[in-house]
Amino acid sequence: MIYGNSGVLAARKPAGIVAKQQLAPRDAVFVYDETERHPSNIVAVYVFDAAGAQPVDTDALRDWARARLGFAPLFQRRLRRVPMDLDLPYWVPDPALDIAEHVVAGPSGADWDTVRARLAEMAMARMDLTRPPWQIQVFDRVRAVPEIPGDATVVALKFHHSACDGMATRKLELELFGGREAPAAPTANQWSRSAATLRAAVLFPYRIGHFARGLSRTRAANAAARARIEAGLLHEPIPVRPATRFNRAIGPTVLMEQVYLPLSEVTALRARCAERVTVNDVMLTVVSGALAAYLDEKGETPADGLAAMVPMSMRGIAQWNSANQLCQMTVDLHTGHRDPRARLSAIGESVRRERRRHSDPAVLRHAARVETAPAWLLRAAGRARAHRSFADLSSVPLHNTTISNVPPLGAGLTFRGAPLLRVFGVLPPMDGDGLRHLISAQGEELVLTFSVDKAMMPDPARYRELLRESFRALVQALD
Repeated sequence: MIYGNSGVLAARKPAGIVAKQQLAPRDAVFVYDETERHPSNIVAVYVFDAAGAQPVDTDALRDWARARLGFAPLFQRRLRRVPMDLDLPYWVPDPALDIAEHVVAGPSGADWDTVRARLAEMAMARMDLTRPPWQIQVFDRVRAVPEIPGDATVVALKFHHSACDGMATRKLELELFGGREAPAAPTANQWSRSAATLRAAVLFPYRIGHFARGLSRTRAANAAARARIEAGLLHEPIPVRPATRFNRAIGPTVLMEQVYLPLSEVTALRARCAERVTVNDVMLTVVSGALAAYLDEKGETPADGLAAMVPMSMRGIAQWNSANQLCQMTVDLHTGHRDPRARLSAIGESVRRERRRHSDPAVLRHAARVETAPAWLLRAAGRARAHRSFADLSSVPLHNTTISNVPPLGAGLTFRGAPLLRVFGVLPPMDGDGLRHLISAQGEELVLTFSVDKAMMPDPARYRELLRESFRALVQALD
């Protein structure tokens, strides 16, 4: 089984050896763009039924993790950068892997509010890339988890985004909680700093030429895409949106809240729509209504509509040699529509337009410009973004918030015999994007998790209620 074309999350073959591998440009961007205020983390959280399960102690937890290290080379690799970023970084084996640095048993018997705060902190904390970029933290016997009777065991799995995307993480989870074991694979220490520097210097002229040829190809592709846009075959998103309170620099405190909805009610909405809509369209509409209502209550109704960045999987559409197989759609949220039915219809059309645009061959060829960009240029672009000011903005490029979604996991997954009850993720807020949403479903439940800078939203319980009200308004509009 393979998770992404790059092999970073490739399942280990029986005789496999974990060896070095150079990052693809799309993956290296997550390294170059990262700052304290722009973390590149993926945090997936799993809630298991603790009833009848054995208590989780540190030794048992580390034994469980140690028996599964072979499911992905990621668990045994760390990042090494080439001097002066003359070339892209490498994943290299870490023969000195200390599992105690990656697997932690959190406090047992904590309440949900305590665990929720720890998960938000975990999402924001940058990973130490001198060690393999992953972490597992387990909170046993968690009390008062919403909508779950009895105590629960909460397992938080954290990766660096350069190693995988959310879709690849889904597949790895099936291995981790599927009941099988895969002990650590042998490692081959093939990294040499001096050899990598020499190779980068020798290839430097080739990289420049490759980049120049890539620019020529992408200019032609951009011209073709522009022609299709002018002919009305493709539609570009509005390039600028009004800035809101959520498009400022973030502060030190991040909050995480959740809304739980019956999945059957969400899917039933689709059947009542005259046109084809998806569960994701429904949830984008719910967020749109709540976001507009929250800003209205603050007396901050924007002059124009807002938009969301919505990741789209490119698997089956494009052949990318990278661990991250996602593009960023810009979806108009049509926050100016007061009728939920009209908003749902408009959002569904906006999503379809963006999917067509990102699947268009000319647009795909133009997007391939990153694949020929040299490492030093990617690093320079990352530094430029890190120094961007978010003070006194009246507008922002493309979007105001993030709304992501991940597919459900399979049935029958367990952690040390305890059955899985819930899956969700936590997106780290960042400068310019201080309110972020992640939608997940498991079994008969849909969970909308939002993370937000506390200074931007000191009353997240109110936004949580507005999300529920927005959902109820959509249900009533479609009755």
